[in-house]
Amino acid sequence: MSNVLNLDAARLCVLGQVVRTGALTFPQGGPGTQTLFTVHTGAVLVTSFFGLVTTVPGGDPGFTIGTAPTVGTAETNGIATTVAVTEEAGTWFSVVDTPTTSKPGAMTIGAHAGNVTFGILAPFPVSAGTITATAANAETGAINWYLTYIPLDEGAYVGALTA
Repeated sequence: MSNVLNLDAARLCVLGQVVRTGALTFPQGGPGTQTLFTVHTGAVLVTSFFGLVTTVPGGDPGFTIGTAPTVGTAETNGIATTVAVTEEAGTWFSVVDTPTTSKPGAMTIGAHAGNVTFGILAPFPVSAGTITATAANAETGAINWYLTYIPLDEGAYVGALTA
């Protein structure tokens, strides 16, 4: 008898659902904020958060990742602190745990498309509302965003902004 591992089912058991945006340009303005993901119906537990540079920025947009809950106060750097993004297309970066601060994470980025970003993210809850990116500077460039999550409330899910 053949045993075949269903990779989608394995990922679902470990990380939860995956949601991906299209290639989104950096929010324009200075600062400018854009919605990346919308958390619907209730809270979710974010288990991973990645970005993939698809178009190289003209300069460093200096951006942070935050939340804007349906009920409560928005926090533009509530998920991850500022990172410089000036790398080539194909470079991955991720939100990783920072146990010495009160924030869930900091962003870390590979030096080139061939580098892998390492780090562990402690899963964190996000209430119904939006997950945002805020850029300090207006720059060109685009990123695909990836997020995995597990619903905490009945019927809760995450939708992604598409380019």
